[in-house]
Amino acid sequence: MGLDSVELVMSIEDKFGIRIEDSEAEKIYTIQDFADIIFSRIVTNPTDKCLTQIVFYRIRKALRNLTSTEKEIKPDTKISEVFTQTELKEKWSQLRTELELELPDLVALDFNPELGSHVKIFGIKTIKRTTPVSKGTIRQLVDWTISLNRDKLIDIEKISSKYEVERIICGITEDNIGIPISEIEVHHSFTNDLGID
Repeated sequence: MGLDSVELVMSIEDKFGIRIEDSEAEKIYTIQDFADIIFSRIVTNPTDKCLTQIVFYRIRKALRNLTSTEKEIKPDTKISEVFTQTELKEKWSQLRTELELELPDLVALDFNPELGSHVKIFGIKTIKRTTPVSKGTIRQLVDWTISLNRDKLIDIEKISSKYEVERIICGITEDNIGIPISEIEVHHSFTNDLGID
């Protein structure tokens, strides 16, 4: 385990008020592995409370207030189907204000899809650009929003589902490592997918 991994484990331990033995930490390869360990330790009464449903309806209501579209907004609707590229920046800011929640930051590819997925220096492909947020779905936006607003939306003393644990871990990973929340999935390996040593 490298220093970044140790710091991430310590941040997550502090958040949940538990300690993870070194032997357990060495077996954590993905965010899902981490969530499984945390969930098994802290949740004694899982419930069917559906935080995703609550946040989805909140986002859908705000989107309807901001757009004149009659199109039905479903979890699998792409963000780019709700906002045109020209209105995206203004509407994204308005959505953030209406929800009173943090949203993922938009990236260059959200505004100019012609940029290409990599930055080239002297004709050599070097740096992969961040994936456009607007290519995500409303379902992904719900996940990202919950992770970014975990302290507002999830009561750490009343964790009721593994999903809540996953969202908290994704948010802490984003904070500690600096990877945009839109690039973090629960199946990602800390080392191979997220580049954490």
